[in-house]
Amino acid sequence: MDKWCVIVAAGPSLLRSDVDLLRNHVSAIAVNCAVFFTPWASTCFAADSVWWRYYAPKIKWFKGDRVSRTHRAPGMHMWRGVTWGRTGGNSGHMAIQYAVDEGAVNIVLLGYDQQKTSGKAHFHQDHPKMAQDGQRTNMANAGGIAAWPRFMARTAQDLQKRGVTVINLSRRTALACFPRMTVEQFLEEKCL
Repeated sequence: MDKWCVIVAAGPSLLRSDVDLLRNHVSAIAVNCAVFFTPWASTCFAADSVWWRYYAPKIKWFKGDRVSRTHRAPGMHMWRGVTWGRTGGNSGHMAIQYAVDEGAVNIVLLGYDQQKTSGKAHFHQDHPKMAQDGQRTNMANAGGIAAWPRFMARTAQDLQKRGVTVINLSRRTALACFPRMTVEQFLEEKCL
């Protein structure tokens, strides 16, 4: 991977303009619907089969790798995360672990609110409960969000032991376990 890898999650504070600023400076992994803001990412990571069943037809245009922890489909890479003691209960958490397993040692996070911001769980509307064909989607819409910062704090310790640097560029976040910067500060200080 490049010197820095940005992992773009779908938190409500995510702005396309922040993603665009990073485009030519880092490699990228897009988590779930963040792929719509990061079409240039090398990977779209979504742990859940239900997300892939609903959204895969909507991202046929995506040219990068498609990675899941639970979904099996043609062209899909399965990542099991066997070297990690916990999943964190969300795709954003697992995408960090995946990036490390793929060799990333310098990671920046964007869209990692890990909380509801202004009453929203994502930068987009909640995932639909019903697909267009009338089938239930069963997408959780961040149901366990209150526990995510606590889980991430434990994984931050694992990352430190593995020698991984993580900087959180998210505009709003409940994560206190990683140093924070703005996108502009990061570009000025780390991408010279």
